[in-house]
Amino acid sequence: MHLDDLLGLAREAAEAGARTAVSWHERAHRLLVEEKAGPDDLVSQADRESEQAIRAVLARHRPQDTILGEEAGATDGRGSVRWIVDPIDGTTNYLYRRPDWAVSVAAADAKSHRLLVGVVIEPAVGLVTEARAGSRTTSGGTPVTALDQDDLARALIELNLGRPDQRGRAGTMVDALLPHVRDLRRGGSAAAGLAQVATGRADALWAPGLRSWDCAAGALLVQQAGGTVGDLSGPTAGTWPPSGDVLAAPPALWEGVRALLAPAYATTDGAATAQPS
Repeated sequence: MHLDDLLGLAREAAEAGARTAVSWHERAHRLLVEEKAGPDDLVSQADRESEQAIRAVLARHRPQDTILGEEAGATDGRGSVRWIVDPIDGTTNYLYRRPDWAVSVAAADAKSHRLLVGVVIEPAVGLVTEARAGSRTTSGGTPVTALDQDDLARALIELNLGRPDQRGRAGTMVDALLPHVRDLRRGGSAAAGLAQVATGRADALWAPGLRSWDCAAGALLVQQAGGTVGDLSGPTAGTWPPSGDVLAAPPALWEGVRALLAPAYATTDGAATAQPS
C-alpha cells in the first residue's frame, strides 16, 4: 500500500475513534471508570470502545497487519505494517473535561519499526495533525512551518513526569530546566504535546516513561516538521526512542535541552533511567 493510502487509513481509523470518544464525552457521567496501575492510571469504557472502533477500521482494510493498542494489547499479523494505537491519550484529562487529550494512530514497518504514517486528533480543540515519511507534517490540511526555534531562553517546554520510579526526579528536572527557559507546561497527554511541538504550540517536549502508543504518531509529526526526536542518549531518526524517554524539539534546541536534563536522570553508571517501550 502506498504511504498516502496508509495515511488515509490512519486518518479514517483515528476519526472513528475520535467520534466514539466524543460521543461518550457528552455523557461522561455514565462511564465505567477503572484504575489500572493506580489512581493516576485510568481507563474507561470510552477508551475501550474507541479502540474497538479504530481496530474495526484497520482490520477491515488491512486484516493481515499487526495492531498494538493500549487497551487490547497486540493482535498478531503477518503483514508488513504494525499499527500502534492510543484511543484516548490523556484519559484523566478526558474524564475531567480538560482539553489536552488526543486520539493517536501510527503505522510502522513491522520489522524495522521505521515510522510510516501518523495521525493525532485533538477533538477538544478541533485539530487533526498528520504526517507520512518523506513529506511535511500538516495540520488542518496545511503544511506546518519548519521548526526553527533556536533561543532556549524563550522556549516553552511541555513536560511529563514519567513512570512512578522516575517521578522522584521531577523536582530536580524542573529545577534544571526552569531557570533557563521561558516556562514549563504539564498538559497530561504526550500525543497532544508532540502535536503541539510539531505545530509550534510548544517549543519542546520532555516526556519520560512513555510506551510506543503514547508517542509513535507524535514522534513522526515532529520529525516531519523538521524537529529532532530521541532520548537522553541521542536522537532516534525515523522512529521513537525504545527507552520510552522522549525528548522532542527543533534541532537548534534539542542538544541544549538534553544537556540540562541529563544530570537529573543520571544513575550511578551515568545512564538515564529507561525501560523498553
